[in-house]
Amino acid sequence: MADLPRYIGRLRMVPKSLWVLVAQFAVFSLLVPNFFAVSNFENILRVSSILMLASLGQAIVIILAGVEFSVGSAVALCSIVAVFAVQSVSVPMAFASGFVIVLVIGAINGTLIAYAKLPPFLATLAMLMLVHGVASLAVGGLPIEAPVSESFYWMGRGKAFGIPVPILLAAFGLVVHYILLSKTTFGRQIYLVGSNERAAHLSGIAVNRIKFLGYVAAAGFVAVSGLILTSRVASGQPNLIPNLPFETISACAVGGLSLAGGRGSTLQVLVGVLIIAMLNNSIVLLNLPTAFQLAVLGFVIIAAVVFQTTPDRFSFLSMRAAFAQKTKPQGDA
Repeated sequence: MADLPRYIGRLRMVPKSLWVLVAQFAVFSLLVPNFFAVSNFENILRVSSILMLASLGQAIVIILAGVEFSVGSAVALCSIVAVFAVQSVSVPMAFASGFVIVLVIGAINGTLIAYAKLPPFLATLAMLMLVHGVASLAVGGLPIEAPVSESFYWMGRGKAFGIPVPILLAAFGLVVHYILLSKTTFGRQIYLVGSNERAAHLSGIAVNRIKFLGYVAAAGFVAVSGLILTSRVASGQPNLIPNLPFETISACAVGGLSLAGGRGSTLQVLVGVLIIAMLNNSIVLLNLPTAFQLAVLGFVIIAAVVFQTTPDRFSFLSMRAAFAQKTKPQGDA
């Protein structure tokens, strides 16, 4: 009993969203047919790889106390540029072209927010409309098909070492994201700027530079997700994935990232994406309509966020710890 507060302290370090994920996994394993199959787990990870990488980018911006609404349009333009380019250059060069165009979008967002001092909401929303318009004009509003090429399909449909390439890329992205935020000076500065911009400035941090580089780094993750999706669908589409901004923000919120900035981790992004991916997968397995899927997803997002923002003083574990502390013999103090 005396060690209970210590154990409670350790449990509090575990993201609350992880308990949501564990409970969801247990319920779906019991109630959803074929959910527990290995092939289904592989499908969940493969399908969620695009959302995973885009959410990792969104998380960097959210930790900076910003938001990125142009990720969907950026992915669409990435697909169009890559498909146009592959008709005259090699597949690696075509994918590099798509990657660069997304970095340019991120750099423009970073410039508008860090140096022109536009609110992130306004700047990225305007960029969403601008990029969508450019993408639609480039192809006349219609999708364009990529030439038949196994090398073009490999990133989105291929396997390496028996594992789907999108899963490997998402895993690599998670490692890079963790190292960037947790093991580098740049990552620590992102947290400082997001938590208190003025204090970060007074401590000698180049706030504008960190904001600019943060949006560029976020664009790098989004670009990889766009290339995976382009390779999978083998086409360039101006309306490729319009809900991506809202899905990434939802994944970060469900995972437990503070939308006010300054807090969040790679693990929370991973958990948030898996919660949404497992929910969508279960709804498909149950053959439920799309409208039901949207309603349930909205309910889960609200419930998960409310659960994570509930003050600890009302939790059962906290009451147990407080009781143990009060009943602890004075001689043990």
